[in-house]
Amino acid sequence: MELNVLLVSLLPMNEELFSASNAIKDIRLFEKALDRAKEREDDYSIKVYIYDNNLGYMAGVISKRSNVQLHNRDFEIHNEDNYPPVVWFWDRDEQVILVENRSSIFSSAAVAAKTFSNISNNIVLAESGLRAHVHPKLIESAFWETFESFKYVNEVRFNLAAPNMFGSTKKEIGEFLHEVVDETNASEFSPVFKNQDGNLNLKPSGWLNAMVDWVKEGAGNWSIKGRNRHKDRYKSISSQQRAKLLVIDGSITEVELENYKPSDIAEIVEMLRHRYTYKK
Repeated sequence: MELNVLLVSLLPMNEELFSASNAIKDIRLFEKALDRAKEREDDYSIKVYIYDNNLGYMAGVISKRSNVQLHNRDFEIHNEDNYPPVVWFWDRDEQVILVENRSSIFSSAAVAAKTFSNISNNIVLAESGLRAHVHPKLIESAFWETFESFKYVNEVRFNLAAPNMFGSTKKEIGEFLHEVVDETNASEFSPVFKNQDGNLNLKPSGWLNAMVDWVKEGAGNWSIKGRNRHKDRYKSISSQQRAKLLVIDGSITEVELENYKPSDIAEIVEMLRHRYTYKK
């Protein structure tokens, strides 16, 4: 069984109104939004089998409507809606969704992330003045090795998803990105460093390492533009934007999941957490 890792962040829709209302920033609102989404009647369907509010675990199935052609007794063709179930788990401590990798339903991790974003941004979050941002966790290549491979660096560009605001990742990632988000209410942050002469000089520091680490944890990407000789053309190398995929032995069907207890879900998530955690 393969699982995509999706990162969840919550941001105010309007920072001024949010601050004025004294609303509570709590990731559990995202959980309530997922639970509320089971009432949808559109192209998406989600079912929550486990919702442990105390420990912060959830599990269920999700799908997108497809159309299948069937034959009746008289061999006449008719169309039926089909919702193939895709298993998912929620880890509150890491603010991560683990969703079964089934490309026949969700063609990529990005499509799965967009689906969870669509269904969770409902009345529950809207009434609290919040919006959920869901992104696949990515695997990237080594930043400093790439930077040092060039003799002349002209540009370094970062594209960063907003950090999880309400989870335990704040201490691990650092204060810098959170200050940017708190002050701007941005869902994405894209700093660019340039030196037209190719003499860009970046060295490891707290704020720069925070950005590199954030990309390393799968919440963004970077690109470096440089060359090794003055007569060469500039070459751009980017971080690898490959979705993080967890491979586990065996499989879990929706029938099995329906009979699981909260302790079973906790055991599964805790067994996998070391493979995607921010807490190094």
